[in-house]
Parts: sequence; structure tokens; C-alpha cells
Amino acid sequence: MSQTTPEQINSSSTDLVDKNGIIVEDLVFSYPNQNPILEEISLTLKPGEQIALLGKTGTGKSTLMENLVGLKQPNSGKILIQGISLEPKNLFEVRRQIGFGFQEPNDQLFMPTILEDVIFGPCNYGVSPEEATEQAQELLADFGLADVTHRPVHELSGGQKRLAALAAILALNPSILILDEPTNGLDPWWRRHLAEILPELPVQVLLIASHDLNWVRRVTQRAMVLQQGKIRVDMPTEQLLQDSSVLESCGLPLDY
Repeated sequence: MSQTTPEQINSSSTDLVDKNGIIVEDLVFSYPNQNPILEEISLTLKPGEQIALLGKTGTGKSTLMENLVGLKQPNSGKILIQGISLEPKNLFEVRRQIGFGFQEPNDQLFMPTILEDVIFGPCNYGVSPEEATEQAQELLADFGLADVTHRPVHELSGGQKRLAALAAILALNPSILILDEPTNGLDPWWRRHLAEILPELPVQVLLIASHDLNWVRRVTQRAMVLQQGKIRVDMPTEQLLQDSSVLESCGLPLDY
């Protein structure tokens, strides 16, 4: 099966400023005095899509995600989030639209208890403590964490930490959710539990970077492969995972 070029994938991405979702046009990113990690990245992620971002370690998946949420600034190119240009003057507005989950949930959980972690963001945005607490308790109950709401992070399992961090993100009601390696450190039961939760979340766009190919098959319908700084493949997830030649060419053998 032939691979799809970024030009073919994104031929309709221009002039879509008024559209929802994520639009990236000709993004280039490099660290100082280094060759570009990301080159001419163009993509469109539409409302209703659940997308996997795949690629070998070191291909720039985390770097691309950090560009999408404004943690890193591209050397050139354009990023639109829900029709809003991602630039310093708009960062506050854009970050209200996006929930970003780091690879390590401990990077997001820093309050004495997970309940306090979940209410922290909404309170900073002006939600009353009472309303934030009620919403947090509902989220934690939905995730099966009602019994540990007042426990400190270090007493939680890896799966509980992952879901607590996700609850803290969702408490801000983002329209877009971006997750970086969400199954890291999770046992099979927690991976299944997370796979059951994600498709039911009230977000418009779900973007997941992962090396767990069989898991992303269950939670995404579209897959993009980042290779040598560019999106080399963009096709339905199931179709990609049935094509061993494309996976091998991208350094993603399915059975290992």
C-alpha cells in the first residue's frame, strides 16, 4: 500500500480559520543551533476525530504536541486552535480550549490531595470553590476514584494517578484533549479501563501519542506517523495496523 504524502493529506487545510479543530500549516521547529526536528508539518484535525500520533522514539511526537499547546514556539508556520491563532497574545484563550496530559502524571499532580488537584484549575479561572468541588467529585466518581479523593498522590497506583491527572484536565472543560503516552506504566486492567473512558469524554478532538499500537487500535480511528520530521503516513488506524510493510518502513513492527 502506498504511503500518503503530507501534501495530499492537507490540500484542503488552507483558508479554514473559521473552522473548529486543529489546523497546522508548514510548521518548522528546531532547538537552538540544531537541525529542525519538525519540518513542514501540515495537518487538519476535525471535530469528532480520535487520532493516534505514532512514530519511533525521538521522532518529535512530544515536541509536536508541545507546539500545539504553546509550550514551545515554532520557528515558522501557523497553528490554529478552534479558529484561534496560536501566538503569545492568544495563549490564555487557546489554553482554555486544550487539555494536555504529560507522559508523567506526577508532573501535573502537585497538591496535597487529588481532590485539590482537580479543583485547582477551575478555581484559578474564577469558578467558585463549591462548584469546582462538586464537579471534581463527579469526575473522580466517574473515573472510579471516589474512595481516594482525599489521599495524596504518592499513595495512588499508576493507573489512579493517570486518571486523576485526566480528571484535573477535564475539570477545565477543554474542547480538545491531547495525551502524550497515556498508557505508560499502566497494567492491562488500567489500559482497558482508560480505553473505555476516553471515547466517552465530552471533547471534540482527541489526539494521542503512543507506542502501544494494539491499544490505540481501540481508541482511535485515524493514525498519523511522524518520521524524519514529517507526517509520512495518514490513514485509518485499522488500515495502518493491518499493513505490516508500512509499519516496518516506519520502524513500528506490530508484534514487538
